[in-house]
Amino acid sequence: MKQFVFIVAALALCAVVAVSPVFAQEQLSSSRTLQVGSAVERSAEDMDAFEASAVPAAEREEPAPRPTIDTALYAQMKQAATLAPRGVKPALDSPSPFTSSTLKKFVGATECDGPGGCWVPPDVAGSIGKSHFVSVSNDVFEVRSRAGTLLKTNSLNGLFGYSAQPMFDPRVQYDEEWQRFVITAPAFPESAGVQIYGLAVSQTNSATGKWWIYLFNVAGIGGSGSFYDYPQLGMSQDNLLFTANIFGATAFEGASLYAVAKARVYNGFGFSVPVFTGLAATLAPPHQLVTDQNPAAWFAAAPPGSGAITMYRLNPGPTLNVFAVTGVAAYSVPPSAPQPAACSSGATLDTLDNRFQNTGTQSGDLYYQTHSVNLAGFAAPKYYVISGLLSSAPTVSSSAFFFASATSEDFNPSVAAEPNGHFAFTWSVTDPPNGVKPSVWFRGSSQISVFQSADCYNVSGTARWGDYSQTSVDPNTTVPSTLNTDTFWGDNETVPSVNFWSTEVFKAKY
Repeated sequence: MKQFVFIVAALALCAVVAVSPVFAQEQLSSSRTLQVGSAVERSAEDMDAFEASAVPAAEREEPAPRPTIDTALYAQMKQAATLAPRGVKPALDSPSPFTSSTLKKFVGATECDGPGGCWVPPDVAGSIGKSHFVSVSNDVFEVRSRAGTLLKTNSLNGLFGYSAQPMFDPRVQYDEEWQRFVITAPAFPESAGVQIYGLAVSQTNSATGKWWIYLFNVAGIGGSGSFYDYPQLGMSQDNLLFTANIFGATAFEGASLYAVAKARVYNGFGFSVPVFTGLAATLAPPHQLVTDQNPAAWFAAAPPGSGAITMYRLNPGPTLNVFAVTGVAAYSVPPSAPQPAACSSGATLDTLDNRFQNTGTQSGDLYYQTHSVNLAGFAAPKYYVISGLLSSAPTVSSSAFFFASATSEDFNPSVAAEPNGHFAFTWSVTDPPNGVKPSVWFRGSSQISVFQSADCYNVSGTARWGDYSQTSVDPNTTVPSTLNTDTFWGDNETVPSVNFWSTEVFKAKY
């Protein structure tokens, strides 16, 4: 069998310090050091050669995101929310005089695309670059032209050149300033002491060219037998930003956070960085806009059922401070989403636990984020515009629910914002009384239905849904340092045939 080289991180043998949020400007200390060697260069030909020698995988189910509170308590919370009678939603906020419109849409990755076999459910991630749209949905890595033409497809294992275990939970971001695609994905653990995490960086703005590949061990960030779960990827002006939930052998150990200099990984160099641990659950990093020169990066978490938002400021150095965001209205976990009567009776879709499911956007004094919560017994997304970053006093300056109709179930949201303050979302919708099967929606200055599925999940109980979606801002295709100020791209799940997922990619005008 062909041997594949990977770099294993050396983690300093320090005691893990569990840090509880103290809701003040207290400075937190890092508890570990992550040391990673130089990258391996990998070409499209290398990826294809890997696939030619690999054995196709059977149908696989990606591990469900683990609850960060007691499992039985979380199950009770979800059941109570699902069984509670539906109330009356408040009126939507006033419509804008402008009208959002879909400029382009095409089918993205599907359940059995690529040589890595079939996977359920999708982890829907896709980002638009100068020339390409790149999606990574579970074990599928796809590059498409802006028109939707498929240019390249590989498994995540083929992208990274790693064969010991399947890879899952992928994320992708496009760096508008440096014109690079960045992809991350963990693998299933090899042993109690080894779980490999992959980082791939395109060497140019072309996703079909050469990549720098890092493979390193993240098992040591937690205790023995720990599991690195639900990782997220963001970026500041100088760094790539990484977070994940760390589960020990018996309990949740908190989220982790570390930052790696772009100057290192964009040139294939090794790195040594401190790791902060014991942080608030499911910590989402920012995507900092190129127009924002704030040297600090802001992260946000909405732990399940907490009714609060915790933010961390990562300063150069690095040092970390923790804050309680003021002005947050109470919230709770959303109910599972029922489907129309044409689907199996009682078949619902998982709406997760009110966590922030993907990156927020950091722009000057403002931070934008969204999650799905309980609204009068319905699942419904709520967005937040948090101000006060520059004064280190984060507070909710505006927030609102958004939903398709008075009877719809709305979940799986993601957000992106651009320098002029326009922000937009994609999310998933079902509307049982109106016979609406799982749908993709977009909200900018107004909201529109982008795509309605032809079928649904006919299951007994609650079916897994995509663990996240992604919204990204369209970068200017001729001037690298600016962003189109009214155009967004979305990538979200659809169901073209019974119990079979696909994704829909769309370009929409704000």
